[in-house]
Amino acid sequence: MTCSSLYGKASLKDLGHNLEFLDSCGLYPEIYLPGELLDSMSEDDISMMVRWREDGKELTFHAPFADLAPGGFDPRVLEVTKLRFSQVMELAHQVGPRQIVFHPGFDEFRFAFREELWLENSLRVWGELLEAANRVNTRVCLENVFDTRPDHLAKLRERLGKELGFCLDIGHLLIFSQVTLGQWLDAFSDGLFELHLHDNNGHRDLHQPVGEGTFDFKSLCSQIEARGLEPVAVLEHHSMEETKRSLLNFQQLIFET
Repeated sequence: MTCSSLYGKASLKDLGHNLEFLDSCGLYPEIYLPGELLDSMSEDDISMMVRWREDGKELTFHAPFADLAPGGFDPRVLEVTKLRFSQVMELAHQVGPRQIVFHPGFDEFRFAFREELWLENSLRVWGELLEAANRVNTRVCLENVFDTRPDHLAKLRERLGKELGFCLDIGHLLIFSQVTLGQWLDAFSDGLFELHLHDNNGHRDLHQPVGEGTFDFKSLCSQIEARGLEPVAVLEHHSMEETKRSLLNFQQLIFET
């Protein structure tokens, strides 16, 4: 499998330490931006990100998602969602991330019975966001979370255009998907801008290192390569030790494939 770049997860809570660690591993950072920290972000944190970019190194953002509903029905919730996304885009204007990952907020328990309304609400939110992303020269990636299939996400791209991309989260796919990996890759096609790589037992979102759960990463590598795709790949783990193990496992996997 060919990746355009290899990343690791960075926490805004200890950004300097995280950036130093990832740099020592030869990884770029995907910086998670929780809503509560967007409100209290220091100028030092912003300066660290700007300096990283000025040194010619890549980074990506992961937008806040807790309690947000970009396709939701309550207008007040949509207001808060748009506020958080606006804060992310303002930071993107200062820092210049390669791309930004967002959760689309769909799950069948809440929205399957009114999927068209969810789609219409989502189109307005993502349409505005794509315009903002174009102004700051970054890309928007929607990540599968509780999604059992890719159809509704593919519909968004059909309506909004190829500027909208996707992040395929392997751990979420393993737990929630009711269709094959190949069907996800075919649906996302050239819109697959990013992969989140982590493993689990098929029941809980454990974010284990690559190869330490039940997912078939060799199949992923071969199917990505067969389609000629080159997404960004992010080792998405909760600790530095897990990131180190995952990097070693992933490098061995690429060597064997």
